[in-house]
Amino acid sequence: MRFLGISCIACMLTMAGLANGQDKPDFSGTWQLDTAKCELHNLKLADATWAIEEAGNSIHLVANDGRSKTELKCTTDGKECSVSGEKAKASFWYNGPMLVEMETRGDHITRYRLKLSDDGKTLRVETMSIVPQDNAIDVLVFNKHS
Repeated sequence: MRFLGISCIACMLTMAGLANGQDKPDFSGTWQLDTAKCELHNLKLADATWAIEEAGNSIHLVANDGRSKTELKCTTDGKECSVSGEKAKASFWYNGPMLVEMETRGDHITRYRLKLSDDGKTLRVETMSIVPQDNAIDVLVFNKHS
């Protein structure tokens, strides 16, 4: 009976660990914009590549759209960090399986919601201007580059 109780506890801890891992997917990889799948209303992008490295509760993101390059090194616990080379701040946190970024550049605040496809090969990024307020949501779709 004692063995059965220990086995049940071990099983519950394993399931909790698996659920936790599914709540926080790993966005690491090199991602190439698939313009044919994007839904752009305000943004004008012809090409973009994102390189993301995640480790523990930190993220390193390098975004290159051919005209400019942006680099962020942040934690994923909501603490504010600086955007390299810019007068901008960002913060990242998880909302279930979605990674949310809030970025402030001067008087502009933009929210990004990143979500991986079930197979981990497609990254969908919903972008919305919070200030100035705009209800149009731009959707960027990236494919994982081997």
